[in-house]
Amino acid sequence: MDDLNDRSDGTANASTADDTPGSSPLVNDLVIRANAVLSELEAFRERLKQLRMEGTVETAHFKNTIKSELGMLDKLADKPESDATNHIARSSNLPFLEACWTTAKRSKDVTALLKRLFFNAELPTSSNKVHSRPVGKSKKSKKMHDEVAKVDVIDDGGRTWTKISLVTNTRLLFDLAKEGWDSGGSDNESEDAQSDAKSADDDTEIPLVKTARELARASKAFRVRTRHPVVYLILPRIKLGETPEVDNIIEKCRKTGVIVICGEDTRPPVPFETAAPIMATDVLTTFSDVLNIDCTILLALVSEFSHAKVSKEPWFHTALQRQVEIEDNENLLPSLLYPAMKGHPLVCTFEAAKRMREIVDTIGTPSEKARTAIFMGNDTPTENLISELQEWSAYAVPSDLQLPIRVLEQDQSDLQSSLPKEAASVREHLTEINNSVFMYGWATGRTTITSNRIVTKQIDSELEQFSDLDDSVWPKIWLCPTARSLVGKEKRSAAKAGKDQPWRMPDPLRREQQRRNGLDVLSEREGKEVEDLRPNGYPCEEVIAAKMASLR
Repeated sequence: MDDLNDRSDGTANASTADDTPGSSPLVNDLVIRANAVLSELEAFRERLKQLRMEGTVETAHFKNTIKSELGMLDKLADKPESDATNHIARSSNLPFLEACWTTAKRSKDVTALLKRLFFNAELPTSSNKVHSRPVGKSKKSKKMHDEVAKVDVIDDGGRTWTKISLVTNTRLLFDLAKEGWDSGGSDNESEDAQSDAKSADDDTEIPLVKTARELARASKAFRVRTRHPVVYLILPRIKLGETPEVDNIIEKCRKTGVIVICGEDTRPPVPFETAAPIMATDVLTTFSDVLNIDCTILLALVSEFSHAKVSKEPWFHTALQRQVEIEDNENLLPSLLYPAMKGHPLVCTFEAAKRMREIVDTIGTPSEKARTAIFMGNDTPTENLISELQEWSAYAVPSDLQLPIRVLEQDQSDLQSSLPKEAASVREHLTEINNSVFMYGWATGRTTITSNRIVTKQIDSELEQFSDLDDSVWPKIWLCPTARSLVGKEKRSAAKAGKDQPWRMPDPLRREQQRRNGLDVLSEREGKEVEDLRPNGYPCEEVIAAKMASLR
Protein backbone atom coordinates (compact mmCIF):
# COMPACT_ATOMS: atom_id res chain seq x y z
CA MET A 1 0.00 0.00 0.00
CA ASP A 2 1.32 3.44 -0.84
CA ASP A 3 2.31 5.37 2.26
CA LEU A 4 1.06 8.88 1.63
CA ASN A 5 3.38 10.51 4.16
CA ASP A 6 6.27 8.13 4.79
CA ARG A 7 9.87 9.26 4.40
CA SER A 8 12.13 7.56 6.94
CA ASP A 9 15.62 6.63 5.71
CA GLY A 10 18.70 6.88 7.93
CA THR A 11 19.20 7.94 11.53
CA ALA A 12 20.57 10.99 13.26
CA ASN A 13 21.25 12.14 16.77
CA ALA A 14 18.77 14.42 18.49
CA SER A 15 19.92 18.01 18.75
CA THR A 16 18.89 21.43 19.83
CA ALA A 17 17.84 24.21 17.50
CA ASP A 18 20.74 26.62 17.57
CA ASP A 19 20.07 29.85 15.74
CA THR A 20 22.85 29.51 13.18
CA PRO A 21 23.65 32.93 11.68
CA GLY A 22 21.69 33.26 8.48
CA SER A 23 19.83 29.97 8.93
CA SER A 24 16.16 29.74 8.09
CA PRO A 25 13.70 30.53 10.94
CA LEU A 26 11.39 27.93 9.40
CA VAL A 27 14.07 25.27 9.69
CA ASN A 28 14.92 26.26 13.26
CA ASP A 29 11.26 26.01 14.20
CA LEU A 30 11.06 22.51 12.72
CA VAL A 31 14.16 21.44 14.65
CA ILE A 32 12.62 22.65 17.92
CA ARG A 33 9.36 20.82 17.18
CA ALA A 34 11.15 17.62 16.20
CA ASN A 35 13.15 17.65 19.42
CA ALA A 36 9.94 18.18 21.39
CA VAL A 37 8.35 15.07 19.85
CA LEU A 38 11.52 13.05 20.37
CA SER A 39 11.77 14.16 24.01
CA GLU A 40 8.18 13.11 24.75
CA LEU A 41 8.70 9.82 22.93
CA GLU A 42 11.75 9.06 25.07
CA ALA A 43 9.71 9.81 28.18
CA PHE A 44 7.01 7.44 26.92
CA ARG A 45 9.59 4.71 26.30
CA GLU A 46 10.90 5.21 29.83
CA ARG A 47 7.39 4.77 31.21
CA LEU A 48 7.04 1.56 29.19
CA LYS A 49 10.29 0.34 30.70
CA GLN A 50 9.06 1.09 34.22
CA LEU A 51 5.84 -0.80 33.52
CA ARG A 52 7.76 -3.70 31.88
CA MET A 53 5.91 -3.07 28.62
CA GLU A 54 8.81 -2.11 26.39
CA GLY A 55 8.65 -5.52 24.73
CA THR A 56 4.95 -5.26 23.88
CA VAL A 57 4.67 -1.68 22.57
CA GLU A 58 6.44 -0.99 19.27
CA THR A 59 8.01 2.47 19.11
CA ALA A 60 11.47 1.83 17.63
CA HIS A 61 10.54 2.54 14.00
CA PHE A 62 8.76 5.75 14.95
CA LYS A 63 11.79 6.86 16.98
CA ASN A 64 14.18 6.15 14.12
CA THR A 65 11.94 8.00 11.68
CA ILE A 66 11.90 11.10 13.88
CA LYS A 67 15.67 10.95 14.34
CA SER A 68 16.12 10.62 10.60
CA GLU A 69 13.95 13.67 10.00
CA LEU A 70 15.80 15.59 12.70
CA GLY A 71 19.13 14.70 11.13
CA MET A 72 17.99 16.10 7.81
CA LEU A 73 16.75 19.29 9.49
CA ASP A 74 20.02 19.70 11.42
CA LYS A 75 21.98 19.63 8.17
CA LEU A 76 19.54 22.10 6.67
CA ALA A 77 19.94 24.42 9.67
CA ASP A 78 23.70 24.61 9.02
CA LYS A 79 23.05 26.18 5.63
CA PRO A 80 22.21 29.85 5.05
CA GLU A 81 18.59 30.66 4.34
CA SER A 82 17.59 30.43 0.71
CA ASP A 83 14.60 29.58 -1.43
CA ALA A 84 15.99 26.06 -1.77
CA THR A 85 16.35 25.46 1.98
CA ASN A 86 12.89 26.85 2.66
CA HIS A 87 11.43 24.67 -0.07
CA ILE A 88 13.01 21.57 1.47
CA ALA A 89 11.82 22.61 4.93
CA ARG A 90 8.25 23.01 3.69
CA SER A 91 8.48 19.47 2.32
CA SER A 92 9.49 18.08 5.71
CA ASN A 93 7.74 14.96 6.95
CA LEU A 94 7.62 16.37 10.49
CA PRO A 95 3.98 17.61 10.34
CA PHE A 96 2.90 14.05 9.57
CA LEU A 97 4.99 12.65 12.44
CA GLU A 98 3.59 15.32 14.76
CA ALA A 99 0.06 14.34 13.71
CA CYS A 100 0.84 10.71 14.51
CA TRP A 101 2.20 11.61 17.93
CA THR A 102 -0.74 13.93 18.69
CA THR A 103 -3.13 11.11 17.80
CA ALA A 104 -1.18 8.69 20.00
CA LYS A 105 -1.43 11.11 22.93
CA ARG A 106 -5.22 11.06 22.59
CA SER A 107 -5.28 7.25 22.51
CA LYS A 108 -5.62 4.56 25.15
CA ASP A 109 -3.28 1.59 25.50
CA VAL A 110 -1.07 2.32 22.51
CA THR A 111 0.56 -0.84 21.13
CA ALA A 112 2.40 0.36 18.00
CA LEU A 113 3.40 3.41 15.98
CA LEU A 114 4.11 3.27 12.22
CA LYS A 115 3.33 -0.44 12.09
CA ARG A 116 3.52 -2.71 9.05
CA LEU A 117 1.03 -5.57 9.19
CA PHE A 118 1.62 -8.61 7.02
CA PHE A 119 -1.34 -10.85 6.28
CA ASN A 120 -3.09 -13.09 3.80
CA ALA A 121 -6.78 -12.34 3.49
CA GLU A 122 -7.44 -15.90 2.27
CA LEU A 123 -6.14 -17.48 5.49
CA PRO A 124 -8.43 -18.07 8.48
CA THR A 125 -8.53 -14.98 10.67
CA SER A 126 -6.83 -16.72 13.60
CA SER A 127 -3.86 -17.57 11.35
CA ASN A 128 -2.94 -13.90 10.88
CA LYS A 129 -1.03 -12.58 13.86
CA VAL A 130 -0.43 -8.87 14.43
CA HIS A 131 3.30 -8.91 13.83
CA SER A 132 5.85 -7.32 11.57
CA ARG A 133 8.75 -8.74 9.61
CA PRO A 134 11.45 -7.23 7.40
CA VAL A 135 11.00 -7.17 3.65
CA GLY A 136 12.82 -9.91 1.75
CA LYS A 137 11.86 -13.07 3.59
CA SER A 138 11.73 -16.47 1.97
CA LYS A 139 9.13 -17.34 -0.66
CA LYS A 140 7.32 -19.51 1.86
CA SER A 141 7.01 -16.59 4.26
CA LYS A 142 5.76 -14.31 1.50
CA LYS A 143 3.16 -16.86 0.51
CA MET A 144 1.85 -17.06 4.06
CA HIS A 145 1.66 -13.26 4.44
CA ASP A 146 1.74 -11.75 0.96
CA GLU A 147 -0.16 -8.54 1.68
CA VAL A 148 0.90 -5.59 3.79
CA ALA A 149 -0.96 -2.74 5.45
CA LYS A 150 0.63 0.29 7.06
CA VAL A 151 -1.04 1.68 10.17
CA ASP A 152 0.21 4.83 11.87
CA VAL A 153 -1.23 4.30 15.36
CA ILE A 154 -2.54 1.08 16.89
CA ASP A 155 -4.22 1.51 20.25
CA ASP A 156 -6.86 0.03 22.56
CA GLY A 157 -4.71 -3.06 22.85
CA GLY A 158 -4.79 -3.58 19.08
CA ARG A 159 -8.50 -3.06 18.54
CA THR A 160 -8.23 0.39 16.93
CA TRP A 161 -6.15 1.23 13.86
CA THR A 162 -5.59 4.82 12.78
CA LYS A 163 -4.19 5.99 9.45
CA ILE A 164 -3.31 9.67 9.02
CA SER A 165 -2.97 11.48 5.70
CA LEU A 166 -2.13 15.14 5.18
CA VAL A 167 -3.52 15.06 1.65
CA THR A 168 -5.37 18.24 0.61
CA ASN A 169 -8.43 18.94 -1.52
CA THR A 170 -6.16 20.17 -4.30
CA ARG A 171 -4.09 17.00 -4.23
CA LEU A 172 -7.20 14.84 -4.49
CA LEU A 173 -8.29 16.78 -7.56
CA PHE A 174 -4.85 16.20 -9.10
CA ASP A 175 -5.20 12.48 -8.37
CA LEU A 176 -8.57 12.52 -10.13
CA ALA A 177 -7.02 14.21 -13.13
CA LYS A 178 -4.28 11.57 -13.31
CA GLU A 179 -6.99 8.93 -13.52
CA GLY A 180 -8.53 10.70 -16.52
CA TRP A 181 -11.40 12.44 -14.75
CA ASP A 182 -12.93 15.35 -16.72
CA SER A 183 -15.16 17.91 -15.05
CA GLY A 184 -16.93 18.66 -18.34
CA GLY A 185 -14.55 20.76 -20.41
CA SER A 186 -15.54 23.51 -22.89
CA ASP A 187 -18.62 23.55 -25.08
CA ASN A 188 -16.43 22.95 -28.14
CA GLU A 189 -15.31 19.50 -26.99
CA SER A 190 -16.99 16.61 -28.70
CA GLU A 191 -19.54 14.48 -26.92
CA ASP A 192 -17.41 11.43 -27.71
CA ALA A 193 -14.47 12.89 -25.79
CA GLN A 194 -16.72 13.63 -22.84
CA SER A 195 -18.13 10.13 -22.82
CA ASP A 196 -14.64 8.64 -22.92
CA ALA A 197 -13.49 10.67 -19.92
CA LYS A 198 -13.73 8.96 -16.58
CA SER A 199 -16.25 10.27 -14.11
CA ALA A 200 -15.49 10.95 -10.47
CA ASP A 201 -18.04 8.26 -9.73
CA ASP A 202 -15.96 5.56 -11.42
CA ASP A 203 -14.16 2.99 -9.31
CA THR A 204 -10.82 4.73 -9.80
CA GLU A 205 -7.51 3.90 -8.16
CA ILE A 206 -7.28 7.15 -6.26
CA PRO A 207 -4.46 6.56 -3.71
CA LEU A 208 -6.62 7.63 -0.78
CA VAL A 209 -9.44 5.26 -1.76
CA LYS A 210 -6.92 2.49 -2.31
CA THR A 211 -5.49 3.10 1.15
CA ALA A 212 -8.94 2.92 2.75
CA ARG A 213 -9.84 -0.25 0.84
CA GLU A 214 -6.60 -2.02 1.80
CA LEU A 215 -6.91 -1.05 5.47
CA ALA A 216 -10.47 -2.37 5.55
CA ARG A 217 -9.34 -5.58 3.89
CA ALA A 218 -6.48 -5.99 6.37
CA SER A 219 -8.73 -5.44 9.38
CA LYS A 220 -10.92 -8.33 8.28
CA ALA A 221 -7.86 -10.60 8.41
CA PHE A 222 -7.19 -9.93 12.12
CA ARG A 223 -9.12 -10.39 15.32
CA VAL A 224 -8.27 -9.08 18.77
CA ARG A 225 -10.28 -10.75 21.52
CA THR A 226 -12.74 -12.08 18.92
CA ARG A 227 -13.31 -8.68 17.26
CA HIS A 228 -11.98 -7.16 14.06
CA PRO A 229 -10.08 -3.90 14.58
CA VAL A 230 -11.93 -0.65 13.90
CA VAL A 231 -10.14 1.47 11.27
CA TYR A 232 -9.99 5.27 11.37
CA LEU A 233 -8.77 7.44 8.49
CA ILE A 234 -7.90 10.93 9.72
CA LEU A 235 -7.68 13.69 7.09
CA PRO A 236 -7.00 16.99 8.91
CA ARG A 237 -6.44 19.01 5.69
CA ILE A 238 -9.56 17.89 3.85
CA LYS A 239 -12.47 20.35 3.84
CA LEU A 240 -15.85 18.85 3.03
CA GLY A 241 -18.59 20.76 1.24
CA GLU A 242 -16.24 22.77 -1.00
CA THR A 243 -15.87 20.43 -3.98
CA PRO A 244 -18.40 17.70 -4.89
CA GLU A 245 -15.65 15.57 -6.43
CA VAL A 246 -13.67 15.59 -3.15
CA ASP A 247 -16.81 14.80 -1.16
CA ASN A 248 -17.43 11.87 -3.50
CA ILE A 249 -13.92 10.49 -2.88
CA ILE A 250 -14.44 10.69 0.88
CA GLU A 251 -17.76 8.88 0.49
CA LYS A 252 -15.98 6.11 -1.44
CA CYS A 253 -13.53 5.77 1.46
CA ARG A 254 -16.39 5.46 3.93
CA LYS A 255 -18.08 2.78 1.86
CA THR A 256 -15.05 0.53 2.39
CA GLY A 257 -15.97 0.33 6.06
CA VAL A 258 -13.40 2.69 7.56
CA ILE A 259 -14.40 5.66 9.71
CA VAL A 260 -13.24 8.88 8.03
CA ILE A 261 -12.63 12.05 10.05
CA CYS A 262 -12.02 15.24 8.10
CA GLY A 263 -10.95 18.70 9.16
CA GLU A 264 -8.43 20.11 11.57
CA ASP A 265 -8.71 19.04 15.20
CA THR A 266 -9.40 22.27 17.07
CA ARG A 267 -9.09 20.71 20.51
CA PRO A 268 -6.17 21.98 22.63
CA PRO A 269 -3.12 19.68 22.62
CA VAL A 270 -2.94 17.09 25.40
CA PRO A 271 0.06 17.57 27.72
CA PHE A 272 2.25 14.49 27.72
CA GLU A 273 2.05 14.21 31.51
CA THR A 274 -1.73 13.89 31.20
CA ALA A 275 -1.60 11.52 28.25
CA ALA A 276 1.09 9.10 29.45
CA PRO A 277 -0.98 7.17 32.06
CA ILE A 278 -3.68 6.61 29.43
CA MET A 279 -1.32 5.76 26.57
CA ALA A 280 0.28 3.06 28.73
CA THR A 281 -2.00 1.92 31.53
CA ASP A 282 -0.43 0.50 34.67
CA VAL A 283 -2.08 -2.91 34.81
CA LEU A 284 -1.87 -2.91 38.62
CA THR A 285 -4.46 -0.13 38.72
CA THR A 286 -6.96 -2.39 36.95
CA PHE A 287 -6.88 -5.15 39.58
CA SER A 288 -9.95 -6.07 41.59
CA ASP A 289 -9.96 -5.26 45.30
CA VAL A 290 -9.62 -8.90 46.39
CA LEU A 291 -6.94 -10.94 44.59
CA ASN A 292 -7.20 -14.65 43.82
CA ILE A 293 -3.77 -16.29 44.20
CA ASP A 294 -2.91 -19.30 42.04
CA CYS A 295 -0.83 -22.23 43.31
CA THR A 296 2.11 -21.16 41.14
CA ILE A 297 2.26 -17.82 42.96
CA LEU A 298 1.79 -19.44 46.37
CA LEU A 299 4.94 -21.46 45.73
CA ALA A 300 6.83 -18.41 44.46
CA LEU A 301 5.92 -16.52 47.63
CA VAL A 302 7.64 -19.06 49.89
CA SER A 303 10.46 -20.18 47.60
CA GLU A 304 14.06 -19.85 48.73
CA PHE A 305 14.81 -18.36 45.32
CA SER A 306 12.47 -15.43 46.05
CA HIS A 307 13.76 -14.50 49.50
CA ALA A 308 17.53 -14.91 49.42
CA LYS A 309 20.60 -15.35 47.28
CA VAL A 310 20.74 -18.99 46.18
CA SER A 311 23.92 -20.39 44.70
CA LYS A 312 23.76 -22.78 41.79
CA GLU A 313 24.08 -26.38 42.90
CA PRO A 314 25.48 -29.16 40.71
CA TRP A 315 22.26 -31.10 41.06
CA PHE A 316 20.01 -28.21 39.96
CA HIS A 317 18.26 -29.00 36.70
CA THR A 318 18.22 -26.40 33.91
CA ALA A 319 15.00 -24.68 35.03
CA LEU A 320 16.31 -24.15 38.57
CA GLN A 321 19.63 -22.83 37.30
CA ARG A 322 17.73 -20.41 35.09
CA GLN A 323 15.69 -19.19 38.06
CA VAL A 324 18.90 -18.43 39.95
CA GLU A 325 20.08 -16.32 37.01
CA ILE A 326 16.75 -14.49 36.69
CA GLU A 327 16.58 -13.71 40.41
CA ASP A 328 20.13 -12.36 40.29
CA ASN A 329 18.99 -9.85 37.67
CA GLU A 330 15.48 -9.17 38.93
CA ASN A 331 14.16 -9.75 42.41
CA LEU A 332 10.67 -11.18 42.03
CA LEU A 333 9.14 -10.08 45.32
CA PRO A 334 10.14 -6.40 45.57
CA SER A 335 9.89 -5.75 41.83
CA LEU A 336 6.74 -7.67 40.87
CA LEU A 337 4.72 -9.58 43.45
CA TYR A 338 4.81 -7.20 46.41
CA PRO A 339 3.73 -4.17 44.30
CA ALA A 340 0.94 -6.26 42.77
CA MET A 341 -0.36 -7.71 46.03
CA LYS A 342 0.15 -5.11 48.75
CA GLY A 343 -2.96 -3.37 49.99
CA HIS A 344 -5.27 -6.10 48.65
CA PRO A 345 -7.08 -8.82 50.61
CA LEU A 346 -5.61 -12.11 49.38
CA VAL A 347 -7.52 -15.36 48.89
CA CYS A 348 -6.90 -18.74 47.31
CA THR A 349 -9.02 -21.80 46.69
CA PHE A 350 -8.85 -24.84 48.93
CA GLU A 351 -7.49 -26.92 46.05
CA ALA A 352 -4.66 -24.44 45.39
CA ALA A 353 -3.69 -24.33 49.05
CA LYS A 354 -3.83 -28.11 49.33
CA ARG A 355 -1.57 -28.65 46.31
CA MET A 356 0.87 -26.02 47.53
CA ARG A 357 1.13 -27.64 50.97
CA GLU A 358 1.64 -31.07 49.41
CA ILE A 359 4.57 -29.77 47.38
CA VAL A 360 6.13 -27.89 50.30
CA ASP A 361 5.76 -30.87 52.62
CA THR A 362 7.42 -33.12 50.04
CA ILE A 363 10.41 -31.10 48.83
CA GLY A 364 10.39 -27.84 50.80
CA THR A 365 13.35 -26.78 52.92
CA PRO A 366 12.73 -25.87 56.59
CA SER A 367 12.77 -22.17 55.70
CA GLU A 368 10.25 -22.70 52.89
CA LYS A 369 8.03 -24.59 55.30
CA ALA A 370 8.33 -21.75 57.81
CA ARG A 371 7.26 -19.20 55.21
CA THR A 372 4.35 -21.41 54.22
CA ALA A 373 3.13 -21.36 57.81
CA ILE A 374 3.33 -17.56 57.79
CA PHE A 375 1.63 -16.93 54.43
CA MET A 376 -1.11 -19.45 55.11
CA GLY A 377 -1.52 -18.32 58.74
CA ASN A 378 -1.03 -21.65 60.49
CA ASP A 379 -0.45 -20.55 64.08
CA THR A 380 1.05 -17.05 64.23
CA PRO A 381 -1.34 -14.22 65.21
CA THR A 382 -2.15 -12.01 62.23
CA GLU A 383 -0.50 -8.91 63.69
CA ASN A 384 2.84 -10.73 63.96
CA LEU A 385 2.95 -12.22 60.46
CA ILE A 386 4.77 -9.33 58.77
CA SER A 387 7.57 -9.29 61.35
CA GLU A 388 7.79 -13.07 61.27
CA LEU A 389 8.09 -13.08 57.49
CA GLN A 390 10.76 -10.38 57.64
CA GLU A 391 12.95 -12.70 59.68
CA TRP A 392 12.87 -15.22 56.84
CA SER A 393 13.56 -12.80 53.99
CA ALA A 394 16.40 -10.61 52.74
CA TYR A 395 13.91 -8.12 51.28
CA ALA A 396 11.73 -5.60 53.06
CA VAL A 397 8.17 -6.88 53.49
CA PRO A 398 5.51 -4.20 52.80
CA SER A 399 3.65 -3.22 55.94
CA ASP A 400 0.35 -3.32 54.03
CA LEU A 401 0.80 -6.88 52.76
CA GLN A 402 -2.43 -8.41 54.03
CA LEU A 403 -1.48 -11.73 55.58
CA PRO A 404 -2.49 -14.46 55.92
CA ILE A 405 -3.86 -15.56 52.56
CA ARG A 406 -7.41 -16.68 53.23
CA VAL A 407 -8.29 -20.19 52.01
CA LEU A 408 -11.78 -20.50 50.50
CA GLU A 409 -13.78 -23.67 50.08
CA GLN A 410 -16.05 -23.20 47.09
CA ASP A 411 -18.56 -25.60 45.63
CA GLN A 412 -17.94 -25.56 41.88
CA SER A 413 -21.63 -26.10 41.22
CA ASP A 414 -22.39 -22.88 43.11
CA LEU A 415 -20.05 -20.94 40.84
CA GLN A 416 -21.67 -22.25 37.67
CA SER A 417 -24.55 -19.78 37.75
CA SER A 418 -22.12 -16.84 37.87
CA LEU A 419 -20.03 -17.97 34.91
CA PRO A 420 -20.72 -16.88 31.31
CA LYS A 421 -21.91 -19.66 29.01
CA GLU A 422 -18.59 -19.52 27.15
CA ALA A 423 -16.82 -20.87 30.25
CA ALA A 424 -18.28 -24.34 29.68
CA SER A 425 -15.93 -25.10 26.78
CA VAL A 426 -12.97 -23.79 28.76
CA ARG A 427 -13.67 -25.96 31.82
CA GLU A 428 -13.55 -29.13 29.78
CA HIS A 429 -9.84 -28.71 29.12
CA LEU A 430 -8.65 -27.72 32.61
CA THR A 431 -7.41 -29.92 35.43
CA GLU A 432 -9.27 -30.01 38.72
CA ILE A 433 -6.95 -27.56 40.45
CA ASN A 434 -6.90 -25.13 37.51
CA ASN A 435 -10.68 -25.35 37.29
CA SER A 436 -10.97 -24.41 40.94
CA VAL A 437 -8.57 -21.46 40.67
CA PHE A 438 -9.52 -19.88 37.36
CA MET A 439 -13.25 -20.56 37.47
CA TYR A 440 -13.44 -19.03 40.96
CA GLY A 441 -11.72 -15.85 39.79
CA TRP A 442 -13.87 -15.76 36.65
CA ALA A 443 -17.16 -16.26 38.49
CA THR A 444 -16.42 -13.66 41.17
CA GLY A 445 -14.85 -11.08 38.87
CA ARG A 446 -11.68 -11.15 40.94
CA THR A 447 -8.24 -10.82 39.39
CA THR A 448 -6.36 -14.12 39.37
CA ILE A 449 -2.59 -13.79 39.77
CA THR A 450 -0.70 -16.65 38.17
CA SER A 451 2.53 -17.58 36.43
CA ASN A 452 0.87 -20.50 34.62
CA ARG A 453 1.43 -19.33 31.06
CA ILE A 454 0.09 -22.54 29.51
CA VAL A 455 -3.33 -22.33 31.17
CA THR A 456 -3.60 -18.61 30.47
CA LYS A 457 -2.98 -19.15 26.76
CA GLN A 458 -5.34 -22.11 26.78
CA ILE A 459 -8.18 -19.97 28.15
CA ASP A 460 -7.49 -17.22 25.60
CA SER A 461 -7.36 -19.77 22.78
CA GLU A 462 -10.70 -21.30 23.75
CA LEU A 463 -12.42 -17.92 23.97
CA GLU A 464 -10.96 -16.80 20.64
CA GLN A 465 -13.07 -19.49 18.99
CA PHE A 466 -16.15 -17.34 19.66
CA SER A 467 -17.16 -14.20 17.79
CA ASP A 468 -17.69 -10.65 19.00
CA LEU A 469 -17.43 -11.32 22.74
CA ASP A 470 -17.96 -8.38 25.07
CA ASP A 471 -15.00 -7.45 27.25
CA SER A 472 -17.01 -8.32 30.35
CA VAL A 473 -17.02 -11.99 29.32
CA TRP A 474 -13.25 -12.41 29.67
CA PRO A 475 -11.77 -13.45 33.03
CA LYS A 476 -9.43 -11.04 34.80
CA ILE A 477 -6.02 -12.71 34.82
CA TRP A 478 -2.62 -11.19 35.49
CA LEU A 479 0.18 -13.37 34.17
CA CYS A 480 3.33 -12.83 36.21
CA PRO A 481 6.14 -12.79 33.62
CA THR A 482 8.43 -15.04 35.63
CA ALA A 483 7.96 -18.09 37.85
CA ARG A 484 9.74 -19.51 40.89
CA SER A 485 9.92 -23.11 42.05
CA LEU A 486 10.98 -24.47 45.40
CA VAL A 487 14.68 -25.17 45.73
CA GLY A 488 13.90 -28.85 46.25
CA LYS A 489 16.19 -31.53 47.58
CA GLU A 490 19.23 -33.25 46.19
CA LYS A 491 18.44 -36.70 44.89
CA ARG A 492 19.81 -39.50 47.02
CA SER A 493 21.56 -40.95 43.98
CA ALA A 494 23.51 -37.73 43.36
CA ALA A 495 27.27 -38.17 43.51
CA LYS A 496 28.94 -36.94 46.69
CA ALA A 497 31.62 -34.29 46.41
CA GLY A 498 34.25 -36.54 48.03
CA LYS A 499 35.28 -37.91 51.40
CA ASP A 500 37.28 -34.80 52.28
CA GLN A 501 34.36 -32.48 51.61
CA PRO A 502 31.90 -31.46 54.32
CA TRP A 503 28.26 -32.31 54.03
CA ARG A 504 25.90 -29.66 52.76
CA MET A 505 25.51 -26.87 55.32
CA PRO A 506 22.39 -27.32 57.44
CA ASP A 507 19.50 -25.15 56.33
CA PRO A 508 19.72 -22.43 59.04
CA LEU A 509 23.35 -21.67 58.18
CA ARG A 510 22.61 -21.65 54.45
CA ARG A 511 19.74 -19.30 55.14
CA GLU A 512 22.00 -16.88 57.03
CA GLN A 513 24.60 -17.03 54.27
CA GLN A 514 21.96 -16.39 51.62
CA ARG A 515 20.50 -13.52 53.64
CA ARG A 516 23.87 -11.78 53.80
CA ASN A 517 24.53 -12.39 50.13
CA GLY A 518 21.17 -10.82 49.40
CA LEU A 519 22.10 -7.73 51.42
CA ASP A 520 25.35 -7.43 49.47
CA VAL A 521 23.48 -7.58 46.17
CA LEU A 522 20.98 -4.94 47.29
CA SER A 523 23.74 -2.65 48.57
CA GLU A 524 25.61 -2.93 45.28
CA ARG A 525 22.49 -2.06 43.29
CA GLU A 526 21.53 0.87 45.53
CA GLY A 527 25.07 2.24 45.59
CA LYS A 528 24.91 2.49 49.38
CA GLU A 529 24.73 0.16 52.33
CA VAL A 530 21.26 -1.31 52.82
CA GLU A 531 20.01 -1.49 56.39
CA ASP A 532 20.27 -4.97 57.87
CA LEU A 533 16.94 -5.57 59.61
CA ARG A 534 18.47 -8.50 61.50
CA PRO A 535 22.03 -7.32 62.30
CA ASN A 536 22.70 -10.15 64.71
CA GLY A 537 21.84 -12.74 62.10
CA TYR A 538 20.32 -16.09 62.93
CA PRO A 539 21.39 -18.08 66.01
CA CYS A 540 23.56 -20.56 64.12
CA GLU A 541 26.31 -21.41 66.61
CA GLU A 542 25.10 -24.96 66.99
CA VAL A 543 24.79 -25.24 63.23
CA ILE A 544 28.38 -24.14 62.69
CA ALA A 545 29.52 -26.76 65.16
CA ALA A 546 27.51 -29.36 63.28
CA LYS A 547 29.12 -28.29 60.02
CA MET A 548 32.65 -28.61 61.40
CA ALA A 549 31.82 -32.07 62.70
CA SER A 550 30.46 -33.15 59.35
CA LEU A 551 33.87 -33.87 57.79
CA ARG A 552 34.30 -37.56 57.23
